[in-house]
Order: sequence, then C-alpha cells, then structure tokens
Amino acid sequence: MNDELFSPTIRDQAPPAKRPWRPESIVYPAFFGGPLAAATLGVLNGRRLAVPTQQLLLIAGAGLVGFGARLTVALLVESNSAVRLAGTVCGILVWLVVLAFQRRPFRVAQLRGVDAKSLVVPGLLTAIGLGLFEALILALVR
Repeated sequence: MNDELFSPTIRDQAPPAKRPWRPESIVYPAFFGGPLAAATLGVLNGRRLAVPTQQLLLIAGAGLVGFGARLTVALLVESNSAVRLAGTVCGILVWLVVLAFQRRPFRVAQLRGVDAKSLVVPGLLTAIGLGLFEALILALVR
C-alpha cells in the first residue's frame, strides 16, 4: 500500500561515528565556562549529531556574540561580579541556542539506539580551559 501513513518516520541512516553528548548536559560547562565553552561543545556535539553546517555556524556565532557581550560589560562596568554574571548569563544563552538546534537530532539518535556519551571530562576541561582563556582576554582588555 502506498499510503503515507505506513511510511517510517525515522529514515534508515548510519549511526554517528562518535556517540553524542546529551545537549542538556552542556548547561554545566556553559554556566561555569562561559559562552566560548558552550559554543565549542555545541559545535563539537553538532558534528557528532550531523547537524547542518549553517546551524553549526549559528552556534559558533552565538558564542562569539556572547563573548563580545561579556567583553562589552567588562569594559563598561568596574565590578568583577557583574563581569562574572555576564559570563554566566551569556553562557546560558548560548546553551539555549545549542539546545534549540540539537534537541531533535539527539532524540532521533536515541530512537536509533545510540547512547549518550559522558560529558564529565570534556566538560571540565572545556569549562576550565576556555574559562581561563576568557579571563585572560578580559584581564588584558581591562
């Protein structure tokens, strides 16, 4: 029967070469590491999920815009706590962009039987490394 009702909704596709991280888990490195950490993990995870290149560029752009916003706050405000708060807020906003583009592909991967990979070690390394990088750039600018 050639009825659309009986066609599969999840097409046959090869499983990802590397297991993806759960997009919801990127919130922790985004919170502690800032927008660059969120964007980096978002782009890497997007490649694992075979997200289109245009969406990967939007995630990277959101990370750069978030870092630019944090840099602007650092130039305009003398308080260190405001700069840290701006980093956290911008990181969470970038994570929301990542989540918007990756929630559906991750769900499809789960329905195909792909288990999520742990983000503990890469998340810690990214949050610490890129958090220190952002702090260094902010210290040089201020």
